[in-house]
Amino acid sequence: MEENINSIKSASIPEREEIITDFARWLDTSSQDALAYGEGRFAVMSANMAQAIRTNADELARDNPETMERMPTR
Repeated sequence: MEENINSIKSASIPEREEIITDFARWLDTSSQDALAYGEGRFAVMSANMAQAIRTNADELARDNPETMERMPTR
């Protein structure tokens, strides 16, 4: 995890945006898996979070990288 945070800190804004967008894709995949396993509420929450992240990826990429340390991860 620490390595990922250091990578984000040293990444350019376009690279950060891609990392954030990849995270949103991961949430979409989790959402689809949850739906397949009958976890509808989790699927909807993950899909909504992915959409919110994608919508704001450019703005999030420009934020202070230390803010990303507080992003929930698994």
